[in-house]
Amino acid sequence: MPAGPRPFPPESLRHAAAGARLELTDDRLEEVGQLLTDTYALIDLIDDVPLGETPPATAFDARWEA
Repeated sequence: MPAGPRPFPPESLRHAAAGARLELTDDRLEEVGQLLTDTYALIDLIDDVPLGETPPATAFDARWEA
């Protein structure tokens, strides 16, 4: 689990944008970088959810038996 926010350096964003054939201005790259940082921060919160004895989803049996 990361200790803090995971920022996206501008050069990494430029590389990803070029791979997606997106031409983004510096201002837009900054906005996208902040959005990705915030999104990953939310995803990282999932690690803090205590699951206890919750079985993995692969163990779920959805059959309806009466």
